[in-house]
Amino acid sequence: MDLELLLFASLKDDVGSPTLKMTLPEGSTVSTLLQEIGEAHPYLQGKLAHVRVAIGDEFADPDAIISEGQEIALIPPVSGG
Repeated sequence: MDLELLLFASLKDDVGSPTLKMTLPEGSTVSTLLQEIGEAHPYLQGKLAHVRVAIGDEFADPDAIISEGQEIALIPPVSGG
């Protein structure tokens, strides 16, 4: 399945784009998604352990199954002052 991921904050800066396209097998989980991103983009691996993944308007657990067409966002921790 083809996915277009929305990226925020430092992830968007690191990739140089507000979106990232990925292709995963049907029935993949959030955990699989993060693993595949890390393999395809090794420079993101240090951040992926702290990223929250939202499917639609809710944060998803690592074992949540992703379906094609869902809105998926990767949100790193954000600090401010």
